[in-house]
Amino acid sequence: ALLYQIAWTREFSAIFGTSELAVATVLAAYMGGLASGSALAGRLSPRVRQPVLVYGLLELGIAIAALAVPLAIRAAIAVEVALLGGRELPADAGGLASALFYLLCAFAILLVPTTFMGATLPLLARHAVRSDREVGPRIGALYAVNTAGAIGGTLVCGFALLPALGLRATVWVGVAVNALVFLLAVAVARSEPEAGAAAGAARGAGTLAAQRSHAA
Repeated sequence: ALLYQIAWTREFSAIFGTSELAVATVLAAYMGGLASGSALAGRLSPRVRQPVLVYGLLELGIAIAALAVPLAIRAAIAVEVALLGGRELPADAGGLASALFYLLCAFAILLVPTTFMGATLPLLARHAVRSDREVGPRIGALYAVNTAGAIGGTLVCGFALLPALGLRATVWVGVAVNALVFLLAVAVARSEPEAGAAAGAARGAGTLAAQRSHAA
């Protein structure tokens, strides 16, 4: 997620003409999307039977949305040309209307992937926590891994990928990671029904044995 945040900040810096406005806009859009995704997942996760599979689908959706961001930015520029007649100055120097237009566009463009990102952790928590005693250690472990991944993604993106590969290839690295996580999630989700069936069979056998013992 933070790999994408850094890459999209660079992309929107070219649109806004200043890194300060781009950072503030992308950060605000991220916080809004993450909050929305977490709230939605918190309400809907109890109804989800296979949270790992849904988590994988969200990762795939993040990848598709990341590939669509440059196309959405081009579409926003075309809409501005049609509505406002285009601009020769960056958005921050082109007047209030231009700046507000691209501010709203940035929120709209980033809303889908950031909402998906915000929904991933509650779904993983839904899968990992099976009893009240597991809430503390397992949620703590998820947050620890999440934080470590955020730090690692920021360092690798800012100091390795962007200088070596450039902006577009860095985004493709993020897309590849999302696709890999999707495949792993599908593999885990496929193994879960078998485990559940085995556990159900074991419970059924235990219940039958108890009934026979009681009858005897």
